[in-house]
Amino acid sequence: MVPRSPGGGVLLWGRALADRPAGARALAVDLLTRVERDRAYASILLDATLARGALESKEAALLTELTYGVLRWRGTLDWWFEVVGRRQMADLPVRLRQILRVGAYQLRFLDRIPAYAAVSEAVTLAKGPGGHEGWASLANALLRRLAERRDALPVPETDDVAERLALRFSHPAWLVRRWLARFGEAEATALLQADQAPAPTVLVVNRLRTDPAAVARDLATAGVASEMSPLLAEALRVREGGRLRHDPLVAEGHVQVMDEGSALVVALLDPRPGETVLDACAGGGNKTTRMAALMGNAGRIVALDVSDRARRRLCEACARLGAAIVEAKAGDAREASRHVPEGADRVLVDAPCTGLGTLRRHPEIRWRVPEADLARLAALQGALLRGAAQAVRPGGCLVYAVCSTEPEEGEAVAEAFARASPAFLEEVPASFPAQSCTRLPAGGFRTFPHRQGCDGFYFIRWRRGTR
Repeated sequence: MVPRSPGGGVLLWGRALADRPAGARALAVDLLTRVERDRAYASILLDATLARGALESKEAALLTELTYGVLRWRGTLDWWFEVVGRRQMADLPVRLRQILRVGAYQLRFLDRIPAYAAVSEAVTLAKGPGGHEGWASLANALLRRLAERRDALPVPETDDVAERLALRFSHPAWLVRRWLARFGEAEATALLQADQAPAPTVLVVNRLRTDPAAVARDLATAGVASEMSPLLAEALRVREGGRLRHDPLVAEGHVQVMDEGSALVVALLDPRPGETVLDACAGGGNKTTRMAALMGNAGRIVALDVSDRARRRLCEACARLGAAIVEAKAGDAREASRHVPEGADRVLVDAPCTGLGTLRRHPEIRWRVPEADLARLAALQGALLRGAAQAVRPGGCLVYAVCSTEPEEGEAVAEAFARASPAFLEEVPASFPAQSCTRLPAGGFRTFPHRQGCDGFYFIRWRRGTR
C-alpha cells in the first residue's frame, strides 16, 4: 500500500519532512549515541539538555520518551531488525544504530506518530551530520519493512523461557535466568514488567525549608497531581514529573528528588540531632543532605568520596538544601577512621554497585553490566564495609546498603561481614517503617519495583557492642 500524507497526497518514503528540523528526534539520537559510545548516563545528559529550556513542552516530553523508551526496549528493537531486516545491529555504526532504534520505537510504541513521519525523520537524520546517503538508504529500507508490519511485529517463540522473556521484556538473558531461578516465572515476569514502566518522580520534603502540607499545596497550585507516598512519610509521588527537576521547589531546596528506597536507607540509619555521622561513600550527597534534614542541622556529618566531581555535586546539594553541618572530604571508606579518629555515632556505607535495582530510572545499565561485575563489586563492597566499620564508636550504628537486586552484592556481603565481626549485631530501630520493605529471613531488608513500587535496594543495620 502506498503511504499518503494527512492531506491525501502521495508521500515519498525518506523525503517527506526533510525541510523540517528534527528537534527531539535529533537530540535523542545524539544523547543515545553518547550513552552507548561514552558510557554516559542518560538521566544526566537529558537533565542538562532540558535545563537549557530550548525545547517546547511537547518536544521535551518527546525527547524524554524517545530516550528512555529506546533504552528500555533496545533488546527487543534490535531483535526486530534481525528478524525482518536480517541485520545484526552490532555490525552497524553506533550513531546509525540509534537512528534506527529511535525510528523503530516510534513505529511500535508511539501510535500518535504517523509511520511516514517516523521513517522520513530517520532518513533525514541518516543523511545529516555524521551520516551519508548509504545510511539513509539502509534506514529507509529497514524502517519501511518494520512500518509495513507495524501492527504485526513478531513475538519471540522459543522453548527457552529465559530467552523468551529476555526478548519480550528487553533484558539481558543472564539477568532473566537469575531472576527465574530466585523468584519463579510469575514473579520474575512481574519484576521485568515493572522495570519497563517509567518510575514516578518522588519528592522528599526538606524539613529545613518547609513541610509536606506546604509542598502539596504548591504542587496543587501549579496543577501538578501528587499523592503521599505509601512507603515513607514526608515523600510525595508525582507522575509525569520530569519537569519538576527545574521547578523552584527543587531549585530552592524545598524538596529533593529521591527514590523512596534511597530515603528508607537513611530512615534505617536514623541519625539524631547532635550526633557525629559518617557517610563513607557519599557520592552526590542525596542521602547526606537527607541526614542533615533529619538531624535538624544539629551535629556533624563527615561525607567522604574519592571523586572530585561527586564532592562538587555534594557541596552544591548542601548549599541548595541548606545542609550546614556537612563536611565534604576526599577519602576512601577503607580508611574512614582517619577522618573521624574519635569515632562516629552512625556510619553509612552506601557502596558502589551494579545499580541493577535502578533499571526503571537508568535502563542503560542493563546493557553495560556483565554478570562478572557481581563478584568484582562484591569484593570491593566487602572491603569498604570492613574499613568503614572501624570508624564506628562502641555502641554506635552501621548501615550497609546497595541499589542492586542481586544477593552477591547484598546478603552475601552482609553475611560475610557479620561472620567476621561478632561485635556487630543486627538491630532495627522502632522508628523504621519495616512494613514498607521485604524483611529477609537471614537479616536485612529489600525493596523491589514490583513489590513496593520503588527502586530495588538491600540494606541492613548493626549496632557495635560496647566492649
